[in-house]
Amino acid sequence: MKKRADGRYMSQIFIGRGEDGQRKYKSVYGKTRTELREKEAEILVQLGKGIDVLSRRDSFAQWADDWLRIKETESITESQMANYRRAVAVWKAELDGYELEDIRADDVERLMVNMASEDYARRTIELYRSTIRQILKRAVSRGILAVNPAEQIEIHVPGRKTVSRRALTDAEQSWIWETPHRAQHVAVIMMLSGLRRGELAALTWNDVDLKNKTITVNKVMEYSPNGAASLRLITKTAAGMRTVDIPQKLADYMAAMPRDNALVIHTAEGLVMTTSAWKKLWQSYMKLLNKKYGQRTEKDLQPTSKPGPKVLDMTIPPITMHWLRHTFCTLMYLAGVDVVQACAQMGHADVATTLRIYTHLDAQHKRKSMDKLDAYLSDNQNRISQNA
Repeated sequence: MKKRADGRYMSQIFIGRGEDGQRKYKSVYGKTRTELREKEAEILVQLGKGIDVLSRRDSFAQWADDWLRIKETESITESQMANYRRAVAVWKAELDGYELEDIRADDVERLMVNMASEDYARRTIELYRSTIRQILKRAVSRGILAVNPAEQIEIHVPGRKTVSRRALTDAEQSWIWETPHRAQHVAVIMMLSGLRRGELAALTWNDVDLKNKTITVNKVMEYSPNGAASLRLITKTAAGMRTVDIPQKLADYMAAMPRDNALVIHTAEGLVMTTSAWKKLWQSYMKLLNKKYGQRTEKDLQPTSKPGPKVLDMTIPPITMHWLRHTFCTLMYLAGVDVVQACAQMGHADVATTLRIYTHLDAQHKRKSMDKLDAYLSDNQNRISQNA
């Protein structure tokens, strides 16, 4: 222990040898002898727990960049990587100048609260929360941090309200079947095969076997933040690489579709679907369905002096492509397909995902199960009476 010229006390603690064999020390400072001893004791406790006390002075920015480089080696879609890059950039700006040991739960919580107050979507907030949690988790696993500050947050961040995903009703399914449009091909295939948008965009006729009623999913179209499409010869997860058994109704429908392109779904010019092409196609379809099945509002009934077709208020539910995929899962449930087979058909990486959907549907359709039991008991009683 020695007293410095600035009045502080300093000591050095031997913490081991580096890869080069050189002795490594941790410098400790205190305004008083007592404070210095307390800090020395804290360092010794950390060393006893196996914590790398020197690396705790590493900058957060360095660890965030290292984590991002690791992510880029994994099988992650380009759109997801773009999300991670944006999240890392925000956290680096928020924690500019911070070293790992400086980060507190309050620092992480502050950004979460600000995002919620600015009406960010829940999924966006969860992405940022997950990113900081994963970066700091790596530091914990390396023995640099004793605890993960991001894990200490106990705050409910609702974010912007979003429309929950659901299956199409019987009436809405009939809208799809009864309304010809270029997007009808998209809707019918997704509704009866469960394909994701990127999987459908990459689907070729060589992947379709109508005789055996199967669709092979072995590639996906990814979309960058600017909307451009790029083909990836592997799906998001290993479970995504699958063969989907399709019903006869879909096989008959696809047999009648034109085969004017190698791609099953493409733009009017025969090109790969981009983000903007998907958006325009789906908006056009929704407008047609709304015109045909929506309820007219008072504004719709008012005459207009503007030239061109009248823009009607949207009164039908905001049907999304994912609703169609959810419809396929629901139809399998209603048909009695077991959850393991449904998981394989949907391409879920974990059967727990499918099970959550099935459990939710159980709650919705429990009355149907009781109706089956009522029918069985009634039939059984009739058989007993006839044999008496």
